Amino acid sequence: MHELVSPVNSRSILKYTGYLLLMIGAIIAVPVAAALILGEIVPAAIYAASSGVTLLAGGLLIRLLPECELHQKEAIVIAAIVFPLSSIINAVPLALVNNLPALDALFESVSGLTTTGLSVAPAGVSALFLFTRSWAQWVGGIGIAVLALSILVTPGTSAFRLFDANIGETRLRPNVAGTARVLGTVYAGITILTFILLLLAGMPIFDAVCQAFTTVSTGGFSTKPESIAGFSGGGIPIIIAFGCIMGAANFALYPKLFRAPRTALASIQLRYFILFLTLGTVGLAVTIPGAAPGIIVSEAAFQAISALTTAGFSTIDIGALPDTSKAVLTALMWIGGGVGSTAGGIKIVRIVILVQLVRIVFVRFFVPRETVIPLKIRDHIVDEQKLTYLFTFVLLYFAAVALSAFAVMLHGVPMVDAVFEVSSALGTVGLSSGITGAEMAGTLKAVLIADMLLGRIEIIPLLIFLMPSTWRRRPDRAAGTGAGKAPAAQIPIVR
Repeated sequence: MHELVSPVNSRSILKYTGYLLLMIGAIIAVPVAAALILGEIVPAAIYAASSGVTLLAGGLLIRLLPECELHQKEAIVIAAIVFPLSSIINAVPLALVNNLPALDALFESVSGLTTTGLSVAPAGVSALFLFTRSWAQWVGGIGIAVLALSILVTPGTSAFRLFDANIGETRLRPNVAGTARVLGTVYAGITILTFILLLLAGMPIFDAVCQAFTTVSTGGFSTKPESIAGFSGGGIPIIIAFGCIMGAANFALYPKLFRAPRTALASIQLRYFILFLTLGTVGLAVTIPGAAPGIIVSEAAFQAISALTTAGFSTIDIGALPDTSKAVLTALMWIGGGVGSTAGGIKIVRIVILVQLVRIVFVRFFVPRETVIPLKIRDHIVDEQKLTYLFTFVLLYFAAVALSAFAVMLHGVPMVDAVFEVSSALGTVGLSSGITGAEMAGTLKAVLIADMLLGRIEIIPLLIFLMPSTWRRRPDRAAGTGAGKAPAAQIPIVR
C-alpha cells in the first residue's frame, strides 16, 4: 500500500485527535461529580476547568479541520498517541488537586490509564484521589478509542481502521461502532456484577465501587495500602480473583456463552490459561515459605491469578518473597491474559502460536522435506506476515525488559528485583518488589513510565510514531516512488 510508505497526513491525525480530546474531556468531567459529592469544591473547579479546556480544544480541531479518510498508518499513530496524550492531560488536575510533583502526577496518570497499578503516591491520599485513579483504570481498561468509536466517530473506513489499530480483528457486529458498544456492554456488565458481589461480601460501598473499577480492568489499584490484604473476609479475595479472570478473558467469548456455551468454553486461550495458572500456582506453592499448606495454596492461587491476569493485586508482601517465587510471578506477568481483554503481557494466543511453531519444527524431522505444514490455531492459519510481526514484538518486548532492567540495576537494585519491577510495568501488572515508591529516583520513574506506555500500546505502534519517515518523506522515496509504485506490505496488528 502506497499509504504505508508515504508520510502521514497530519491534518487527519489532528482531526481524529479532536474526537479523542472530546472523549478525554468527558472522562475528566466525572471526577467533578465525585468531588462535589465528597464536598471538595476547589478540586471540582480544577477538574471542571481541565475538562472544559480539553473539550474546547477537541471541538475546535473537529470544527476547523476538513473531513478526511484515515489511512492505516495514521490509525496506528493515533493508537500510539492516545495513552500518552490522555495521561499528560489527566496529570494536570491530578498534580494541582493533590499537590503532587509533575513527574509523580504523570506516573500516577500513566499507571492508571495503562491499567498498571504501580504507585508513587504518598501515604494518606484523599478519597477523591482514590476514586479518580480507579476511574482512570476503568476507562483505560476499555480504552478511550473504543469509547470514542462507540459514541463519537461516524462509522466508515476510518472508524474501521481506527478499530483495527486499537483493538484488533474482533467483529461482534457488522460495523465497528456496534462491536464497540457490545464490548462496552460486556465490560460494564462485569463491573456491575463485581460491584454487587463485593457489596454482598461486606465491602463498604466506596471501596466496592473503586475495587470493581480496578478489578474488571485488571488494573490493581486498591483503596487500601495493603491491597486486598487490607480487607477482612475470606470471600473478597475469591470475588476479586473471579473478576480478574473475567476481565482477562477475550470479551468476544461472552456473547457466545449465551448462544454456544460449549464452543466458548472450548477456547484454546481458556485451556492454556488454565494450564499456565495451574503451573504458576504449583510453582508458587512450593516456593512460598511459612504458613500452613492450605493457606499457602490459597495465597499462591490468588497471586498466580493476579500475575497472569496482570491485575497486580496482592494478599502478601511481594518484596518479602524469595527470588524463586518472584521468578514464577515474573514468568506469569510475561505471559499475560487473553487477546481482546483488558490484560497486558505478551498474551496467551501469542504464546500458543510460539508453542505451535516449536511443534512444527520437530514434526518436520519426521515428514518428507516437501511436505507443507501450515501453522494453525484451530481452523485459523497464521500467515507469514503475522508470524513476522509476532517475532518482532516478542523480540522487542524482551529487549525492553533487558534494557529497562539494566537501567534499574545501575541504581543498585538486585537483578531479580529489577527484572521483576520492569516486567510488572511492561506487562501493565502493578505488583512491586518494593522498589516503586515516592522516594524512587526520577530516572527510575521515567523508565517505568516508558515501560507502562510501551506495554499498553504494545511497542510497535509507538516506535512507528517515533520514526522520522512516519512524518516526512525520505529524499530517495520522494524522488523515486510515486502513487501505485513499490506497494508496502500491510502491517498486521495482532492483539
